[in-house]
Amino acid sequence: MFCTNISMELFGKHFHLKVALDDVYKNRTYLQVVYHAPCTKTGINQEWKGRKWYLSEYMTQDEVVKTAYVAFKMAVEHEVMEGFKFAGTIVFNPHVNYEELINISEKEVTR
Repeated sequence: MFCTNISMELFGKHFHLKVALDDVYKNRTYLQVVYHAPCTKTGINQEWKGRKWYLSEYMTQDEVVKTAYVAFKMAVEHEVMEGFKFAGTIVFNPHVNYEELINISEKEVTR
């Protein structure tokens, strides 16, 4: 498969692209970025997986390559969000529940 020609690296860290069939929906192919990084809470280095990006059977090679790029970009953005802290707290925590974000969405800063 042409996905084996894709390589992803940033600041010396290698990311891998997993292409597989979904465990539940056996006929759905997806790609997923996989990498090792320290946990922002424990500091323990472990394997992390980005979200699954499902592929249509009708996608062109160009669309698949560009989807892999977006998957890589989002995995890196996730790490950037976790890496930015104020007073030791992750300010833009990507793991915060969206309903909680809705609850505080009215708390805007104004000049």
